Amino acid sequence: MRRVLAGLAGIVWMTAGATAASLCNCCGASTEQSCAAVCEPVKPPEGQCVPAVDYAGTVTIAPNVNPLYDTTLRNIWLGTPSFGELESFRKLIEAARKGVERDRKASLQAFARREIDQATADTASKRYETAIVNYYLGLQAYRDAFREM
Repeated sequence: MRRVLAGLAGIVWMTAGATAASLCNCCGASTEQSCAAVCEPVKPPEGQCVPAVDYAGTVTIAPNVNPLYDTTLRNIWLGTPSFGELESFRKLIEAARKGVERDRKASLQAFARREIDQATADTASKRYETAIVNYYLGLQAYRDAFREM
């Protein structure tokens, strides 16, 4: 019974969108069309990108697909969110962190079963470390915005 429930939970995790918020990478002219409105008030210096939160967007967190992998959250722009919007951002980064932990566990298990080599395991480990730094950067941005409310 436990295996059946665990399998069903895995299927739901793989197919469900995370929350009602997503991250956009605002890079001037190369900004994605879906992020254009969110990135409009963000004016990144030439050649640099600034992450911004799209509070109306959705994101999918699945094996090896995670917003914490995509871009650094060092200078994330949250805008002026309402309490509900800020909470949707917090839920996004928490769900993304859980996805990162699942990916890490899966890569460790694959390495233990010798399904991946040392180089692939090292790459996965480095990606995990970078994603965790992004999680803490996002959490700090959330805390700062919450304090300013």
